[in-house]
Amino acid sequence: MAYLQQIAVNGNNGANSAKGGDGLLSKLLNKWTFIIGGAVIILLIGVVLIMNALNIVDNKDQELMTKSYWAAFYLNDKTFNIYQNEVKNSDIRSMTGSLMSVLTEISTNERNLFMSEYGTEITETQDGEIAKGELRRIAGVEGETSSEKTLNDILEEGRLNGILDRTFLREITLQIAILISYQSECAERTKNTAVQTFSEKAKANLQNLYDQFYNFKSPTV
Repeated sequence: MAYLQQIAVNGNNGANSAKGGDGLLSKLLNKWTFIIGGAVIILLIGVVLIMNALNIVDNKDQELMTKSYWAAFYLNDKTFNIYQNEVKNSDIRSMTGSLMSVLTEISTNERNLFMSEYGTEITETQDGEIAKGELRRIAGVEGETSSEKTLNDILEEGRLNGILDRTFLREITLQIAILISYQSECAERTKNTAVQTFSEKAKANLQNLYDQFYNFKSPTV
């Protein structure tokens, strides 16, 4: 009996020991399963995000060309047609005439490039908020009220205060800088050779005019 009891006690201890080992192993497996599972999920999410990013078509160059087109168009149509002849200094009027020619060239070429390279037209209806944004910045959108002054608001204040030439010189220099930034970024971002070539040329022409406006000095201004 004593021998049998000893065997029974030893057997129970062995069973308990084995049970404890299985419990520890189970905990370890659960922990590592959770870690590995989480890592796999994160990896899968990363792969999906990368694939989606690769599949997204970058249209930023087209957006910048559209902004450039409407900025050039509205400057000629809404600003220079009104204020160029109001400027007293003949040299500033001459520089503005050169700028208008460059802006016309930019508008014409960008319209043509959109048709030849992207198969679409530039229209106010199609361009929607982009066109309206440039119009709002330059001349204001009819029927809209805003606390921000447009380019034409600033020029009109200068005219009424008898300092139009000085105001015109400063503000048009800023507008040329904005156009340069559109062309510069477009040239950097586009993968289209024709668009890049045009943007680089337009940027160089605008930079030449920017230097003229920025460095202009006259005792009458």
